[in-house]
Amino acid sequence: MKKLIAMALAASMMVTVAACGSKGNDSSASASAGADAGTETPAADSGAEETEETVAPAADAVKLNLSVPDAESSSIAVAAKEFAKQLNEKSEGRLDVTVYCDGSLYGGDATAAVTTMQDGGLDMLCLATSWYASFDDSFNVIQVPYLFDSVDEEQAYLNDEASKPMWDAVEGMGVKFLAAWTRSFRMTTNNTRPITTPEDLKGIKLRTPGNQIYQVFFGDGCGANVTPMSFSEVYTALQTNTIDGQENPADVPFSSSFFEVQKYISATNHIGEAWVVGMNPDKFASLDADLQTLITDTAQEMQTWKKEYDEKTDQEDIDFMVEKGMEYNELDEAGIEAFKQVSESLYPKFQEIVNNPELWDATIAFAESH
Repeated sequence: MKKLIAMALAASMMVTVAACGSKGNDSSASASAGADAGTETPAADSGAEETEETVAPAADAVKLNLSVPDAESSSIAVAAKEFAKQLNEKSEGRLDVTVYCDGSLYGGDATAAVTTMQDGGLDMLCLATSWYASFDDSFNVIQVPYLFDSVDEEQAYLNDEASKPMWDAVEGMGVKFLAAWTRSFRMTTNNTRPITTPEDLKGIKLRTPGNQIYQVFFGDGCGANVTPMSFSEVYTALQTNTIDGQENPADVPFSSSFFEVQKYISATNHIGEAWVVGMNPDKFASLDADLQTLITDTAQEMQTWKKEYDEKTDQEDIDFMVEKGMEYNELDEAGIEAFKQVSESLYPKFQEIVNNPELWDATIAFAESH
């Protein structure tokens, strides 16, 4: 079913010059960097690949590259291709947007992605907020575990004044902020046991991003043996039992074939996070005013498209992995509440990591009022 949907999506996106590599279910080429880290080696076949277009670009069309860190089958890559498709169509060929997957335009290094866009080497970029935290601690606030009860609540926060300091900070980094898109809540996979309470994580060798929030929550709070690791190494580490498990949204273990080397997937739904859609400010300023408006409006409109796509396909990804032999479990209310209590007990440490009292207070106040 998943493959049929992917084929239909591919057909609907023929208007975009897709530069993504092959579908990411080959474990040797699984590169889902935005999974959290964006440090994967780019796929070998991720160069530009011409496809037939239903809206031919004008002779003087403005060419734009749009880069994402994940594999072609990932949620963010599909959303980026839909974004490019809409821009090409709505501009009636005045824009010619090409999507590049697997971090191929910046060597898979997410930190380099931001600086490359600042320098004009990238026109447009979708990158997880966790990587902007490498430049500004404030971005850690959205990664506080169990901050939001639903993706709808998270989306409301992204559009609220409470989150505006983060988007202002993006602009302060020399990046034109276009939109923030939601990301599905992260789940936990492992080979030891189903995860139903924080105690189930005790002693498990769990790969996390190299981010303090994750390390404090899973290590100090839940007793896991936290193992930061480049995402490109995760499949092999799982295969060789160097680590027991990892955590990511459902599309990541799906697109990275972790179902081949993991037994359990648990809907811990611990962290939401978001995608920042940015653009080189000089490139943006060089466009006609109506194209600037088109890009910003479409980027904002895509927020709902992305959320609805994730809502539809997350369960399909899970069903596919179950068919491949994984065991899936959801947490009951008591289990979720136990995880929430762990997170809240760590708020003083999280607040220190965020290092922005005003943003912290506004964010917590928003979460408590929704």
